Amino acid sequence: METKNQVGQTSSPVSWVRTSLCLFIGERFSLEIWASPIEAWNIEGKPVWSESGELVCLKPIPCQPTHFWNDENGSKYHKAYFSTFPGVWAHGDYCKINPKTGGIVMLGRSDGTLNPNGVRFGSSEIYNIVEAFEEVSDSLCVPQYNSDGEERVILFVKMAPGQEFSSELVGKIRTSIRAALSARHIPALILQTKDIPYTISGKKVEVAVKQVIAGKEVAQRGAFSNPDSLELYKNIPELQGF
Repeated sequence: METKNQVGQTSSPVSWVRTSLCLFIGERFSLEIWASPIEAWNIEGKPVWSESGELVCLKPIPCQPTHFWNDENGSKYHKAYFSTFPGVWAHGDYCKINPKTGGIVMLGRSDGTLNPNGVRFGSSEIYNIVEAFEEVSDSLCVPQYNSDGEERVILFVKMAPGQEFSSELVGKIRTSIRAALSARHIPALILQTKDIPYTISGKKVEVAVKQVIAGKEVAQRGAFSNPDSLELYKNIPELQGF
């Protein structure tokens, strides 16, 4: 029996991918002739197989969103779909495509969406609060997963020149997040970092840090403006044993 697992219908009335009659273990979807032409792209915008990549749609069939309500200049629309790869519709998900079977494994959101204990929110919601503190020059909010798939949120803060990281500051950050959002938005851990990785184009690289704290190696470091900063996130004592 063919199941109806699909992806892509939130943004478009047509599925990007759906299950086929034959699936292999671990593959939730497969490429089909009638489906929209999709690929997995690395950070350099090149197609990849058998490894994690951004799910992109090269030629939406038959349609794609044209605009958002209350977005007169189209800035929100562009940021949502076309800011990652100019002119190419990026869906905001990571996936891995099997070159032999065409099977697709969905690997989760790529746009900073966090979902601890069923509470979905964007990392930017945390940044807007934390980076308003004069003590903080920058911050990075990423998920960490345990072997059971449970997610917790880790917040790294980079201190402004002359400022010191303290338990008092951690308490102030927690209080501000609770007041502006809710208690369930408060990160499980708030830790200091000396640097935060950015791409050459000036984007925070949350996904790379997520990979590092999970014990994975990060490829394509040439796309980073400060690749050595990733070393700061390896083997952090507070993150062990989760």
